[in-house]
Amino acid sequence: MTDKVHLRTPVKVYNGGWVDTELVITEDSLIIGKQKVPLKEIEDLEDVDVKGVSCIQIKRNGKTTIKLPSNIHQQVFRYIAFNLKADKFAVYFLSPATVGGVVSSAAQWEKGYFSVTDEGFWFLSTKKQKRIPIENFGSVKKDIRNVGGKQRMVLVLSHVEKSDVVTSLVLCPESTLEMLDNYLQRLFEKHKPTIELSEEEMQILTLVYSGLDFVSIENIIGISTDELNSYYDRLIDSGLAKVVKIRKEIELTPSGVSMVDKISKG
Repeated sequence: MTDKVHLRTPVKVYNGGWVDTELVITEDSLIIGKQKVPLKEIEDLEDVDVKGVSCIQIKRNGKTTIKLPSNIHQQVFRYIAFNLKADKFAVYFLSPATVGGVVSSAAQWEKGYFSVTDEGFWFLSTKKQKRIPIENFGSVKKDIRNVGGKQRMVLVLSHVEKSDVVTSLVLCPESTLEMLDNYLQRLFEKHKPTIELSEEEMQILTLVYSGLDFVSIENIIGISTDELNSYYDRLIDSGLAKVVKIRKEIELTPSGVSMVDKISKG
């Protein structure tokens, strides 16, 4: 018995160049040309840009990059996001709740799922399929918040989006909340940077996050160029920063931004 076909469309697959083929979506599989990919074997999914072209990238034994007709791109992305291999929890979520410490007035609570893959976590609803890469994950804690006029226990997740520290809130039954908190704490411990920062390094991280350049940081801390270069090398090697200019100007990676968020909270 063959699977019911939900969608059949011409697509392009990128493999060093674009190749024309067909995508067939059934109840439990994607068929890309002659390759059958069970949905429950898809490890992750991402919207990517390839040479200015908006594409979907599927991870399963490597990565497959597909360009869809623009009018069905979001529909296909949503279908795969809801059906890929993941631990999925029915929740209400508010994302973003704050951006850079400022309350996001436009955000509303949505009913959907909190979904966790090996490489990230998702907020899923009919309107929103938001993926947070695991390296952008900062922290998780339980807190009491006002939800619909009632004091409710929620999970507060901090993560990084476009160099801003963002918080999102998750509301679900307390038994699920406890399980999800433990799950995410273990995930966070597994992926957090192992570096032990000195006071100088914490100060440098905070100053870089504030937008100051090499010379300004050198003057504020009162150290030599070679000393600051040495600190920069250590932050780069640890994955907390990356080089953005030849003169070793750096900007913080999501892990670095998350570290500053922790430093600011004491």
